[in-house]
Amino acid sequence: MRVAVIGSGIAGVSLASTLVDRGLKPVILDVGEVDHENRTSLIKGFSKQSPNQWDRDTKKTLFVNPSLKNRGAIPKKFSFGSDYFYGKSVKEAEVSADGVLPPFSYAKGGFSTSWGASVLPPDDQDILDWPVKSKELGPYYKKILNQVPFSATNDDLERTFPLYTDQADPLRLDRGNREILSDLTRFANRFDQNNVVFGQSRLLTRATTQNDSPGCQYCGQCLSGCVYDCIYKADQTLESLLRSQKVEYLKDVLVDSLQESHDQVKIFAHSKGTPVQFEFERVFLAAGAVNSTRIVLNSKKLYNQNVTLLSCSSLVAPMLRFRPLPGSWPNSNTQPGLFFEFKVEELSNHWVHTQLSTPNELIYEMLGIREIQGPFAWLKKKATEHLVIAHCNIHSNHSNGYDLKLDQNNVLHSTRQNLPEHSMAFKLVKNRLSFLGKKFGCHVLNSQVKDSSRGGGYHVGGTMPMSLNPKSNLNTNLLGNPIGWTRIHVVDSSILPSLPATTIGLASMANARRIGTEVPLQ
Repeated sequence: MRVAVIGSGIAGVSLASTLVDRGLKPVILDVGEVDHENRTSLIKGFSKQSPNQWDRDTKKTLFVNPSLKNRGAIPKKFSFGSDYFYGKSVKEAEVSADGVLPPFSYAKGGFSTSWGASVLPPDDQDILDWPVKSKELGPYYKKILNQVPFSATNDDLERTFPLYTDQADPLRLDRGNREILSDLTRFANRFDQNNVVFGQSRLLTRATTQNDSPGCQYCGQCLSGCVYDCIYKADQTLESLLRSQKVEYLKDVLVDSLQESHDQVKIFAHSKGTPVQFEFERVFLAAGAVNSTRIVLNSKKLYNQNVTLLSCSSLVAPMLRFRPLPGSWPNSNTQPGLFFEFKVEELSNHWVHTQLSTPNELIYEMLGIREIQGPFAWLKKKATEHLVIAHCNIHSNHSNGYDLKLDQNNVLHSTRQNLPEHSMAFKLVKNRLSFLGKKFGCHVLNSQVKDSSRGGGYHVGGTMPMSLNPKSNLNTNLLGNPIGWTRIHVVDSSILPSLPATTIGLASMANARRIGTEVPLQ
């Protein structure tokens, strides 16, 4: 059977791996943008050295983040100083935005090229509107977590969020994070046990050497890019499938629309500006929430129809701890050290997902003290010993999303929402974080809290929600089929009915695997 997967992000490669397990050799169609060759060469050179051997000037080139110049906004993610993986409007698929662009990517590996790799399976309380629950997704969580690097440990988080594997290999926490965790454990009786759980962060990150691939070197540059490839990216799986010749990969393919007939699907696309067509017996759409939505709207000629793209808003709150924390940077892993999950009863029964971190390279860069030099550098360095960073994600039910609309010229128009429920949720979450933080010795600096609604968010989806009984043109069934189609399956986050705050990466991967396993191959 000839099948195609459109997109190479985490949902796409999870789906492709599942099809390979079922004996097929899928064709992956992808734009497949990659970083500049010169930068890739520098990264490769660093990967063969220990951090103390790195050239200082090259280090400054690779680990730079231009967005830090905007002190009033949450920093933008960069990959080794590059933002190439952020999608931009192109002639064949224009995007017009009132404000910030919705997040989409044409990169090989999608946004996993530079994601934080934090994963936490959603609690059923957060997916009440999903037609599949943890019971159905559990086997796929296990399958995924047994195949990718996973840093986690047995702790309090398991009261609500199962590990789903016994093969986790936890990263070494730095001394500062260990002290915060000790405080949380010591004062746990101050929390409502039904509404607060915490523990070491769960990250798709390789802690120790595995199969000749090096483990974390604790070089202090995780948020800028991992030269050792310890942080999982979808293209790692893709490259493995390509080396074993289990998939075919066609790059420079930008899909415009799909057309299903009785026993085949036609794909209309552009390759380097030239129109091209393909025919397959079954097609799996995993182009990311924005582009998958654009493709379906264009295919069904649903022009000038308003579509809501859900998003998880977030806030970043600096917290002050009166007792200093021992500093470890740059000899540390700077991904989030701890997860702190809490509920705000006045808001809903949804979890607020909070990542707690000691100061990282971005903080030191913002303060001008990545190197101990310059005016007041020593004093600033001492001040950071009292700093804890909390990054809170809020469920999509309480967050600003985007209003999307495709016109007949295939231009996607986007407007950032400004919902009153978001403002209320932001205030309630900030107040609850402040209340809970004091219980373990950390005080929120309220005047410095930043709201992600001023920019974009990376967790988006929900434009074509799954339903047991699809009723609208943009509803999908349990196999990701929009109404009227049986051979076209949408498998990425665009079919999630809502977005839990506890990250959506693992859930998207698991749901894609579920569809790939259950779909009839005939």
